[in-house]
Amino acid sequence: MYTDFNRMGGDLEPMDTDSKPRQIYEDIRSAAGSAASDIVAWRREFHQFPELAYEENVTASRITAALDAMPGIEVVRGLGAPTSVIGLLRGDIEAPSLVLRADMDALAIEEETGLPFSSGFPGVMHACGHDCHMASLLGAARILSERADMLKRPVVFLFQPAEEGRGGARKILQGGFLERFNVGEVLGLHFWPQMPFGQMATRPGILTAISDRIHVEISGSTAHAASPHLGVDATLVAAHILITLQSLISRELDPQATAVISFGRMEAGDAYNIVPGKAHLWGTLRTFDEQCREFLQKRLEEMIPLTARAHKAMASVEYTRNYPPVVNDPELTGRVFEKAADFFEEKDQVLRLERPLLAGEDFAFYSLRIPSCFMLFGTGSEVGLHHPCYDVPEDLLPAAAAWEACLALDL
Repeated sequence: MYTDFNRMGGDLEPMDTDSKPRQIYEDIRSAAGSAASDIVAWRREFHQFPELAYEENVTASRITAALDAMPGIEVVRGLGAPTSVIGLLRGDIEAPSLVLRADMDALAIEEETGLPFSSGFPGVMHACGHDCHMASLLGAARILSERADMLKRPVVFLFQPAEEGRGGARKILQGGFLERFNVGEVLGLHFWPQMPFGQMATRPGILTAISDRIHVEISGSTAHAASPHLGVDATLVAAHILITLQSLISRELDPQATAVISFGRMEAGDAYNIVPGKAHLWGTLRTFDEQCREFLQKRLEEMIPLTARAHKAMASVEYTRNYPPVVNDPELTGRVFEKAADFFEEKDQVLRLERPLLAGEDFAFYSLRIPSCFMLFGTGSEVGLHHPCYDVPEDLLPAAAAWEACLALDL
C-alpha cells in the first residue's frame, strides 16, 4: 500500500453476528494447512528477490511457473504492463468473473529485519507485505484449482505490478482487463500491522484517501560554506518551505477537515563544505475531500514560489493527482461481512472500520469502475508499513489464502 507513515487512524468496532461456520470452510482451511509449506516458500523467494515497480521480471516468472503447475489455470502475461501476470480458472463458465488481486512491487528501502531470507538486492525490500499478498493468492489459486468443479463463475487471479505510487492498476485497466475477463467484482487483501493478529476489517464506502504526489525544485546559487552570504542556500530555502506548508494544515484548513502534507525525501548538495544551489523535495498530500484537495493544491502552488522568492531563490512545484480513494461497494462489502461471520471462528475477528484511512492504494482505480471490496488482515505487528524492519507473521499466510479461496467459492 502506498503510504508514507507508520500508523494510521481508524476505530475498530466488532461485528455482531451469530452465523455458524460452514463445512466447506473447514475443508478449505485444511487444504490451506496442507499447502502452507509451499505458500511460505513462495513468500520467502519473493522476499529475497524484491523488484521495484515495472521491474518485477523475476517475480513474474516465478508466479507464472507456480500457476502453470496448477491444473485448469490459463496464464496471461503482460496485459497492460509487461510484468503483469493473470491466471484464469473456469473461463468456460458464462458468467461475470470474480477477481482476486495481489500487488507485486517492492520499495526502495534497505532491509534491516535480519531474516535469513532477507532481500538480496541492496536498497530494495518488500516492506509493505506484497510478497505475502502474492504468496497467499497463489495459495488460494492452488486450493481453487483443486476444486474448480465447485465454482459458479470464473475466477481471475490478478498479480498487478507497480502499486507503490506508480499506478499499475490504471495500466491494467487501460489494457482492457475488465472487458477481456468480463469482470463482475474485484476483491483485494492487505496485511495490516495496526490491527490485532488474524482479524479482518473493512468498511462500506470510502476506505482510503486521495493520495497525491508533490515535487518541489529549488534554485539558489552555490557558494563556499565559509562564505554563505555570497550564495543562496537552497537547503535553507527548503527548510522554510517545509515549515511554511504546515501552516496550511494548522491555520488555513478548517480544523474539522482531514488532510496531511508530508515530505519523505530531500536531495541537495554534493559536498559538506559547499552551500548547495539546488534542492529537491518529494512529498505527498492526503485527504478525503475533493474541495480540500483543490484548496491545498492551489495554496501549495502559490506559497512555495513566494517563500522561495522571499529568500532570493526560485522554486517550481510539480503537483501530480495520483490515486483516488478506494470506495468499497456497499452491497458487495455487506456480503463479504456475511461470509466473514461464517469463516472466522470468533466474533471479534471480524471488524468494521468506523473511519476511512489516510493511506493511498491504487486498488482505487478498480473500485471506480466495478463493484469492489478491499480488506485488511491484521498482523498485530509493532513495526509499521514501509519500515526497514517490517515483517508479516508467516502463519497468517495460509489463513489469508483460505479466506480468499472461500470468498471465491461462496461469495
